[in-house]
Amino acid sequence: MKSGRYLYAGAVVVALVVGLGVWNPLQVKAGHDGSPKFRVDASWPKELPAPVGYNTVGWPTPGGFPVTVGTTTYSAAYNTTANRWVQGEVAGNATDPQDNIYTINRGWQIGATVNGVLQNNESGAIDGNDATGAHALPSPPIVAFDPDGKTIQNRSFGNPTLWTTANHGAYTTTNAIGRSAYMPYGSHGIFVDYQGYVWTGGNGDGVVQKYNPATNTGATTPYVLQIGTKDVCDTRAYPSGTPGNTCTATVGVLGVTLAGTVVANNNSTTLLNEPPDIAVDPEVGPVSHHTGDIYVADGYGNARIVVFNPALATTTNPYGYVGQWGTSCGHNEVPNGTPTPGNPCPLGTYGTGAGHPHCVVLGNDGLVYTCDRPNGRIEVFEKTCAAFGPQPPPAMVITNPNLATSTSNQMICPPKRVIYITNFGPDNYPTVTSPKVAAALSAGTRACDLDLYPNVDYLADTSPTHQKYILNTDLDGDNNYILEKPTSGSGDVTATTPILGSIGKCGLGPCPGHNAGEFAYSHTNSSDSKGNFYVAETITGRRIQKFVRVDDDDRDRDRDHH
Repeated sequence: MKSGRYLYAGAVVVALVVGLGVWNPLQVKAGHDGSPKFRVDASWPKELPAPVGYNTVGWPTPGGFPVTVGTTTYSAAYNTTANRWVQGEVAGNATDPQDNIYTINRGWQIGATVNGVLQNNESGAIDGNDATGAHALPSPPIVAFDPDGKTIQNRSFGNPTLWTTANHGAYTTTNAIGRSAYMPYGSHGIFVDYQGYVWTGGNGDGVVQKYNPATNTGATTPYVLQIGTKDVCDTRAYPSGTPGNTCTATVGVLGVTLAGTVVANNNSTTLLNEPPDIAVDPEVGPVSHHTGDIYVADGYGNARIVVFNPALATTTNPYGYVGQWGTSCGHNEVPNGTPTPGNPCPLGTYGTGAGHPHCVVLGNDGLVYTCDRPNGRIEVFEKTCAAFGPQPPPAMVITNPNLATSTSNQMICPPKRVIYITNFGPDNYPTVTSPKVAAALSAGTRACDLDLYPNVDYLADTSPTHQKYILNTDLDGDNNYILEKPTSGSGDVTATTPILGSIGKCGLGPCPGHNAGEFAYSHTNSSDSKGNFYVAETITGRRIQKFVRVDDDDRDRDRDHH
């Protein structure tokens, strides 16, 4: 989603407001006094110059052209010219201890042509479509920016190798050609932990990987740790096939016969199924009794939060499985474009299809915040939910005939709180029949990502900030909303958690577009220690935007950060 030469990066179309003869960035304000106010910084990030002779697959060694990547041949002229990096869909962003911003993009996942058919390419791939003649090249999978928006080339890395043969992992009868050979396929999500390591997952693979950006070797950078098995997912043929099959998000539809279908297993202690997000806990976990618990939102194929800790690793428990909770309720709430959806999913379960759960965030209140994207709600859990395992206590099961286990039972842990992104509130709109509210509620994936605000992201639940607010990313509605984080109540607390304002320039309601302060598939977010907020856009957005905190006076800023 970032930038490239045409600046996919930043908000390229600079929407500015002229006042007193001085150009000032567009100001985006929240709706309630006391809640955060932001302005978009349309100059961030800067252009993405590639090193002279940058070679997508040979970085950091320069030259080596001509090179054929996918269906495009890059000529020998690339050896000596000033090339430009171009990112594809920006599928995740994260903030490190120095307030640098790391992004994961899909520009390198260009697939391969087999018998004249392009397969396993990502929609955001760069392959002859982005000014190749002007020497644009796919950027590394992971690109880092400093606080000023300048590319940090020696912290940008990733192995872009793609499979050129058919049989890998579980892909034997299914063609693996064009899938990523080393990094997770379907790049998705990125997190920088309290030790400075970079984590990423994939919504088309069965792994999450941990990298050390300080010792990266460009296109040959090895991971420090991998959880799961490349090209193998926690799936099985329904109802009792052997776990470990090709990756799939299919968990079935109520009333459909699934015999022989590959479905989500949702209970392996060693396999994942298309995990989109990761968080790492600096504190001692209440179940593992060690620091460094790894929370994985295993939620494009499976529908669970699963926790690992390497300190518990043994021969029979190679990744240090701690426990898990969550399952799919087998459907999505219909209609979910209303404050009181029908056919509700039980609290503690997630909807079906892609992105359930889509995010996992650790708060300094000791709670685990997760995104039930299909149902547009945030579910908040105690860390002790990780005490659940593949064999749930009888009181904590939900019967779902479409899950792949022979018993059809999976564990659910009762959430402490649930927040639907529906309460636009009478203070913001006089009636819920407002056309903008109706349009916002028609978007079904309002809980795509969240950050607690203000926050020092990498410190997770040890962040010293008050975390008074939730900044929520709405994918289909193309906006980012500000909510006051609830600190009391249990169960569904939507009624007492109104949406206070928005980040987008359109105010409350959808804000689609490609200008500064608008969004096209806003997908993930992060904030830095200075209160700036960053939004990554995927699919048609393919960029990242920075929003700078602006207060009515400096005392507000000081109050909100201490």
